Amino acid sequence: MAKVMVSLPDDLLAEVDAEAQRGGTTRSAVMRGFANAALRRRREGRAAAMQSLLSNTSPHGGHAAEQVKATRPGS
Repeated sequence: MAKVMVSLPDDLLAEVDAEAQRGGTTRSAVMRGFANAALRRRREGRAAAMQSLLSNTSPHGGHAAEQVKATRPGS
């Protein structure tokens, strides 16, 4: 497992530490859980958006490629 150094404001770190204490776990475990949850929500949101876009196209493709490109991060 890789180790990283992250800078957090003192008040945010205090919240992370409090969450770790409540859960009887470590600061690292709390941060892993938060990162995992945020990334999972992002993936699920993008998948739902793609499904919606693709369901609104004609069976022959229509403008599906343009619609998919428009949902890419950074577009």
